[in-house]
Amino acid sequence: MKPKNIDDAGRLQACKELITEHRAKAGARATYELYGILFGNKVAIDRIDHAPTSGDFAPLIRKKRIASLFKAYDLVVEFRGAWKSESEGKVIAWEAAQ
Repeated sequence: MKPKNIDDAGRLQACKELITEHRAKAGARATYELYGILFGNKVAIDRIDHAPTSGDFAPLIRKKRIASLFKAYDLVVEFRGAWKSESEGKVIAWEAAQ
């Protein structure tokens, strides 16, 4: 399955809120993180990978790798944190192309 970027602002904001809430509960935070989201009776969020720099993170978000994650997750979301606040973090999300 090929990854398809999600560009709907509402869906991206929902992803960001889910991840920000998860990060607050988990306590462990990195500047660059990759999450898998699975929808079911309950929303499950897993931190798949993390890295301290964009250079370290780049190999973790290649399209082939993202595509392989759709075997286990409905959405794959990249979170790039901001130093000032969680709300300023950036989210990029993918779903499997139909």
